[in-house]
Amino acid sequence: MGRSVILCSVVLLMTVATRPAAAQDKPADTRRTISVTGQGEVTAAPDLVRLAVAVETTAAKASAAVSENADRSDKVARALKGLMGKDDKLSTTHYSIEPRYEPGKPGQPVEPRIIGYVVHNEVQVETHTINGVGAVIDAAIAAGGNRVSNLQFMLSNRNEQLRAALASAGAEAQAQAESIAKALGVKLKAVVSATTVSAPIIQPRFAMAAMEARPATPIEPGAVSVSATLQVTYEIE
Repeated sequence: MGRSVILCSVVLLMTVATRPAAAQDKPADTRRTISVTGQGEVTAAPDLVRLAVAVETTAAKASAAVSENADRSDKVARALKGLMGKDDKLSTTHYSIEPRYEPGKPGQPVEPRIIGYVVHNEVQVETHTINGVGAVIDAAIAAGGNRVSNLQFMLSNRNEQLRAALASAGAEAQAQAESIAKALGVKLKAVVSATTVSAPIIQPRFAMAAMEARPATPIEPGAVSVSATLQVTYEIE
């Protein structure tokens, strides 16, 4: 019995004693480093435009508002499809029927009374015909649309521009690191880590409320900007 107790004690002591040695097997990272952040930006002509076109109708009865809206929305859709190419898209993004209430008078609390209904039918247009945006808007309004919003010029594929922006960001990060190293009297060695941060696309945006039909609506697409950020850590000696 006594021998078993002694043997267990020795095993425990050996286990405890080996823990500090295991912890020392992995040396601490003593490298000296500097970290910089480079930013790059490129611009390109947009090849895709997106906008929302809506028909909003009001009537005393919900059925009347729905019927009028359906008729005008159908005309708007047909007018838009007539101007769209094979790669363009038209999709419904919002439809609602909401009651309108009689405005209350100050100091006279009364039960809300419905005096009419508003029907809102919105479609989203995506077209690659950049120079034809004005014609699209004019056709939609002429067919019965009365709201245009969220006009955006975009890139259908921004991978090429993003790579160019990242290359510019990398060159900027390298230049910053070299300047810092020179100022500190040290030399740059290998890159320890690099992290990319893709910034949002900066693009022209337009928002238009209710409109009246008018000929040749002028729309200027401008340029789309793609930017990227690169965070780089260098080892120095």
